[in-house]
Amino acid sequence: MSIEICIINPYSSAISNEKIKNCALKVIDKDSSLFINKKNSQENYFDLHSESINISKLIKVVEKNNSSDAFIIVSFEDIGVDTIRKITSKQIIGLGEASFYTANIIANKFSVITNLSHSHEALKNNLIKYDMDHKCASIKSIEVPVLDMDTMSKSNLIKLDNEIQRTITEDGPEAIIITSPGIYNLSKNLSKKFNIPIIEGVTAATALMENFAKLDLQIKKIVSKPNRNFGIPI
Repeated sequence: MSIEICIINPYSSAISNEKIKNCALKVIDKDSSLFINKKNSQENYFDLHSESINISKLIKVVEKNNSSDAFIIVSFEDIGVDTIRKITSKQIIGLGEASFYTANIIANKFSVITNLSHSHEALKNNLIKYDMDHKCASIKSIEVPVLDMDTMSKSNLIKLDNEIQRTITEDGPEAIIITSPGIYNLSKNLSKKFNIPIIEGVTAATALMENFAKLDLQIKKIVSKPNRNFGIPI
């Protein structure tokens, strides 16, 4: 069964798009296809005043490409996913939700290493929403902007190595999620180096969306879960 997946990358750059595409191709079936929506010169996925992703622009991309079987939003905060689910019956997921569900299956507890610490609050809230906060041992960061990870410098690799080792020593997770998209080969090398599963969001999302699309399960409605206190020690 041939499935078409549309990947929407708000942090679009030529390097990151290529890395994300190569990651997704690692896990997608040969009969299926994918493409990364490329913004034109007039598009800007960011609201310059709030420094946040412009959800209305993401909605327009989904509406324009609604012939696709599934959509992946390259956002670890899963920005816009709930809103877009209200306007399409197609499968859609963000990198955070995909990674959390993957970690939930393979580990009793997992940790998250983000690029920047300002994303922690959004990730905490999402973990509560997905009812997985009790399985998250910790959320840490390496304080390196997402686009700076496009070209993996030696200093950034050292920061990531050190944070993984610190996370394993201090928190004892059975799996680690790294929020930098498009680092499939690096995640495999780190997994071998530290003897722990390292989850990369693009491959997790691609595998989930392809298989959910094959099940032909359409989204009908969203049920919001009540908010509750976040109990993860950070």
